[in-house]
Amino acid sequence: MISDNVRKTVLPNGLRILTEQVPHVRSVSLGVWVEVGSRDEYFPHRGIIHFIEHMLFKGTAHRTAFDIAYSLESVGGQLDAFTGRDVTCFFARCLDEHVGLALEVLGDMLAHSDFDPEAMEREKGVVLEEIRNVEDTPDDLIHDVVGKSVWGDHPLGSPILGAQETVEGFRREDLIQHMQEFYTSGNIVVAAAGSLEHEAFVDAVARAIALPASQRFPRPRSVPPVYPGRSQHVDKQIGQTHVCLGASAFSYNDRRRFDLLAANTILGGGMSSRLFQEVRERLGLAYSIYSYVEMLGDTGLFGAYLACEEAQAYRSTALVCDEMRRIKTEGVTQVEVENAKAQLKGGLVIGLEGMSKRMSRLAKQEVYFGSYQTVSDALAEIDTVTREGVVEVCRSIFDPERFHLVTVGPEADGVSKALERI
Repeated sequence: MISDNVRKTVLPNGLRILTEQVPHVRSVSLGVWVEVGSRDEYFPHRGIIHFIEHMLFKGTAHRTAFDIAYSLESVGGQLDAFTGRDVTCFFARCLDEHVGLALEVLGDMLAHSDFDPEAMEREKGVVLEEIRNVEDTPDDLIHDVVGKSVWGDHPLGSPILGAQETVEGFRREDLIQHMQEFYTSGNIVVAAAGSLEHEAFVDAVARAIALPASQRFPRPRSVPPVYPGRSQHVDKQIGQTHVCLGASAFSYNDRRRFDLLAANTILGGGMSSRLFQEVRERLGLAYSIYSYVEMLGDTGLFGAYLACEEAQAYRSTALVCDEMRRIKTEGVTQVEVENAKAQLKGGLVIGLEGMSKRMSRLAKQEVYFGSYQTVSDALAEIDTVTREGVVEVCRSIFDPERFHLVTVGPEADGVSKALERI
């Protein structure tokens, strides 16, 4: 037992089960988290983990694709999935009385998907449309290009969806091989939060999810190198120039992560942030402008994004760089730090009012830390953030030599020169 409400059991086959019992709710959110993501792919299989995620919904030895979709929706529940760089998650939300059904369907998908060749060909078309949709959406495309620039030829740098040439080449035996390698009990966490009882849930998981045992992370993962910054442009004849600056940053396990999250909040993490107030509110140069942090198990990415009229691209980007330089040279105020800490705390606590957030937090803590941190401990860690710590992480990351600048849309003159202002 981890706490009064949070419990963990490891089955003999290595499958890890975590639950959080939440009184006064009738629903349960549960997820099967597989420790495999796009970082575990190599050419020519880029995008195959995402494609497997799609195919697990396309039929099993016992259920058609319609049966899978109808199973939870017919009782008022939801069933979905996502693929990330580090993990793949299959999740459901349902009334407590239907937890057994949700687990049964998920277990069937994981253990008995048939990967029908005709269904594969149809789904290739669906995924290719998904890829085209990203290519036609500049504020999605730009983040793929930034990731490729920051992480280079490392698998982390490749789009999670893959590319047309790789998706078209997937074979049934490729999918089965990846399933056999990664979809094993030792590489899976099952997490649930809501109206449940731990022992009963463990018994239900043991009955429903029958996968072979294996070690965690069956394929060694490599840490991506740090590449020097560069600038590039993707020409598209659209109405705005989209700009993104990205740099490698900290992992989930870095002791400075909350300092970085506070710095991000101050710079561009909300409507009261410096970038939003200066570039949008005071000068009216952009509708969309923000900064963000992506953390993974052994690395991370910090970015700042905006979209504006081509003629204002340099000026807007220069203002972003100016704010970065100001934080490095002039620091931040105590009021800004306290406001950032309050926002981080509020986001954590308010988010946990939803069962899906609670379930996700359970799983991510197991995947990235191998232990559970109580909400009180997390709030106390946020309280340790200081002005000095915020400035220190900004001086570490806000280096013009490390930033990768990408523009998408009409090419604006001289945008890359704005980096000289950091």
